[in-house]
Amino acid sequence: MLKLDVRRGFDVRGIKNPVVFLMKNGINRSTASKLYRGEVEFVRLGHLEKLCSLLRCTPNDLLSFTPDAKTIIDEDHPLNALKRARTAKNISELAAKLPLEKLNKLETILEQLQNDET
Repeated sequence: MLKLDVRRGFDVRGIKNPVVFLMKNGINRSTASKLYRGEVEFVRLGHLEKLCSLLRCTPNDLLSFTPDAKTIIDEDHPLNALKRARTAKNISELAAKLPLEKLNKLETILEQLQNDET
């Protein structure tokens, strides 16, 4: 089943109160709550674009795929790229536990990744 999974994006970005965050950015409380809880069967393209803009991601980053028992797809099928780990790590929390010497290495890696984007 293909599913919208915005929690992962909020967790990775360290956003502590996603519903309030979405409300502050123009999404009403009911919609924000449903989006966060994954209780939507469909999503408006405007909302998807807003989520991607706020979380600096693509729609694929917000989708997850879990095949049901009846679904059989090839191992090389593109939907397999959307299979996600159940939990996402908060990068800030992980970094806070690193010793300073490793933080310098992490900073270098992050700078390299940023440079790769441009």
